[in-house]
Amino acid sequence: MTIDINKRHSGGTATKVVECIDRRFGTWRVRTDFKEQEEQQAGRTRRSVTFIETEIPHKPTMEEVKEFCLGVIDAETDAKILNGYEWEVLHGDDAGSTVKVWLSAENQENFKAKHDLALAYPQLTTWPVIYKISEHADKSPVYEHFANIEELAQFYLGGVAYIEQTLQEGWQKKGAFDFTPYELILNPVTEE
Repeated sequence: MTIDINKRHSGGTATKVVECIDRRFGTWRVRTDFKEQEEQQAGRTRRSVTFIETEIPHKPTMEEVKEFCLGVIDAETDAKILNGYEWEVLHGDDAGSTVKVWLSAENQENFKAKHDLALAYPQLTTWPVIYKISEHADKSPVYEHFANIEELAQFYLGGVAYIEQTLQEGWQKKGAFDFTPYELILNPVTEE
């Protein structure tokens, strides 16, 4: 299931977490990641919510609901890892500015490889080690010029710690997710 966390929908505060939108064809929508919003209009406060949703061509099972809701958390965690690590540039044209480091899987591997090689073979490492770590709004590169192993280690280990913290936050969010509202709609308790 592909999840686009950037495609948010909006609705009223009474929007249901799961509902049948077409009884004839049996189409359902499952929603998660509700965020409340307030907006001032003509002196009145209007409340609404935004959310991420998926459409299912049948009444969803709790298994499908869990896959979708937890998948949204995973997608948010991945996005946060990819572009949430911040680094204050030490050297070069952008020294002193804080940038978001692009932590793609490829970049993570490259940063690790260079760090590990510099540790294992310090006599063979040519300083400064220069990385393209980010881009400006106009797509021009931001380079960091690491002067020694300490700076390179600070950058690399900071990234590793950031990834671990972000994963922990995602796991905690998944562990605390309450599926009760979904269960109550999909499998209502009937009194006998």
